[in-house]
Amino acid sequence: MQSVEKAIEESRAKKKAIIKKSLLGTLVLIVVIAMGGFLVFMLPVTSTEERVPRNENDTTSSPSSIEANQQVFSEAQRKALQVALSKTKEQIEAMSTRVSHSERFREAATTIENKLDDAFNAYAASNYARVEQRLNEINDDNSALLNAFELAYTQPYEKALAAFNQNDNGTAFNLNRESLSVNPQYALANTLQQRIDVFEQVQDAYEQARIGKIENNITKQQQAYATIVRLDPLREDASQALAALNKQQTDTQFASLLAQANRAIEDKDYGVANRVLTEAAAIKANSEEVRVIAQRLKTLIAGENLNKVEEQVAIFISADEWETVSLLAAKGLTQFPTSTSLLKADKNAKAIIESRRQIANFQQRPERLADSNIKQAAMLALKNAEPYFSQSEKLRAQADTFKKMIDDVNTPRAVTITSDNDTYIKVLGVGIVGEVKTKTIQLKPGTYRLEGSREGYRSVIENIQVTPLTTDLSVHITCTEKV
Repeated sequence: MQSVEKAIEESRAKKKAIIKKSLLGTLVLIVVIAMGGFLVFMLPVTSTEERVPRNENDTTSSPSSIEANQQVFSEAQRKALQVALSKTKEQIEAMSTRVSHSERFREAATTIENKLDDAFNAYAASNYARVEQRLNEINDDNSALLNAFELAYTQPYEKALAAFNQNDNGTAFNLNRESLSVNPQYALANTLQQRIDVFEQVQDAYEQARIGKIENNITKQQQAYATIVRLDPLREDASQALAALNKQQTDTQFASLLAQANRAIEDKDYGVANRVLTEAAAIKANSEEVRVIAQRLKTLIAGENLNKVEEQVAIFISADEWETVSLLAAKGLTQFPTSTSLLKADKNAKAIIESRRQIANFQQRPERLADSNIKQAAMLALKNAEPYFSQSEKLRAQADTFKKMIDDVNTPRAVTITSDNDTYIKVLGVGIVGEVKTKTIQLKPGTYRLEGSREGYRSVIENIQVTPLTTDLSVHITCTEKV
């Protein structure tokens, strides 16, 4: 894998740099080593194994050893080692970054990094068994270091928190600083440090809250506890105290608003009552007290509005203005459909208006009243209107006029007929007048045809209209055209 090969190159480069740095220190030893080598050369030769003991840290292998490793480790196993090396490299890099703020742990991390370099060099030399050995050591060392590192910052933090909870702010400060010196990114310690930094301000606020309680000053207490919660949100006692004070103030305000609403209702100041109840509902939207008072207010307002509508209707009834009564009653019934008064007014208005309309229709053509069927319908209309005479003087007057009209229509009117005493006259469909100079006959209101005839002369027809208002009606009929 490319990452493993790259890591190997990095490891080799690192070793070369170390060799260069130590080159000057080893020059002095070269002569000694050369001399020692000469002496060894002069000694009797033994087997290689006996003469050169195997160094555990030596990553070079003899050809036979390399061949044995290659035979034992398959291609799949080598790839698995590559993956393990890459993964371990990532873990060690992450660990080194994490502990980099602590010199003690940074040195321990460097030791593990050196073992990792050795593992990469062993892989490059195909010494796979040594790679496995180093990886196991590295994993064990990494776990041990991380455990020690975690204890190094968590234990001081826990002690600092305990001291802080006992209000020992100095001890808490020192212990928490120790924790942060190991791990500056430890969130709990950073949070505790913020609380430590505002400790004195918080204590001052607690004192203000205590004084406010003695003075029975709720506002002062609220401000003090609000300051504490703002500076140190983890102070649960302050949060609970602030919530209790807020609830107490809300309950007091709510009770005051209900009392105001009840007083306004008693004073029939329904506008104020409605406004105050709206404010109370904003505090406790689902309050049963608000619901009960609001229902009472609604009933009272509805009753007051009904009274106003009924009063208006009564005014127009007394004025005999039934068209307006009908409009007001119909509108009122949309809001108060069960009002007995409005239902009665609506019924009477409709009946009176209809009676007046029917009578007016008959009055427009009074001559039709001479017909028995029409007259009978007119009499029925009068009968239907009669129950409402006591409520509408206008209807009564209209009916009286109509009755007189009916009588007048059926009362014969005087009609004077003049002629030459030679023309024979008759009223078609009624009777014979005869040959006259002048004659007065009685005809009921209506339309009539008068015919005049004379031997040797052309007959003539005259149409006359007798109305209830007819007086001194005169008609002249003579036959003057010879044939």
